[in-house]
Amino acid sequence: MTLLLQGEVEDPRDAQLDRSADEIRLLRAEVARAQREAQDARREASRALSALRRQLTPLYQALQAVFGELDAAGVEEGPLSSLATSADPRVSAVWASWKSRLGAAGKLIDALLLHGEMNTQQLAIATGLHRTTIPKHIYTLNRAGLLNKSGGRFSLKQL
Repeated sequence: MTLLLQGEVEDPRDAQLDRSADEIRLLRAEVARAQREAQDARREASRALSALRRQLTPLYQALQAVFGELDAAGVEEGPLSSLATSADPRVSAVWASWKSRLGAAGKLIDALLLHGEMNTQQLAIATGLHRTTIPKHIYTLNRAGLLNKSGGRFSLKQL
């Protein structure tokens, strides 16, 4: 007597392939949706920036005219143009020399020339230096004999 087996063999890998194909279809749909959203966001950003450009163009053109007049009048650029350089070029040269020798402490000289008397917090803000490094730079300027101190506020000595 011979017994034959009949039936179908189910391979578990077929089910995994079907699940993977479904997942791929879902992911492709999600990517397409994300791409559409990104394109919409780019269009919206472009519209907003165009509106901003339209609003700011008159101001930009006016400022261009003002700066053109300043250039034509020979007004120099920089934070010290109105204070140190206009007062006495020799004094400006001395401060420039100190700044070149003192490195980062020179930023304090610029800030004090521009703003006058300041405390350490104000110096940190004005110079962009970290507030914990300001005392070291104050010490450097004080050691060079360049600072006056009055109640926690610092100013440059007159040259």
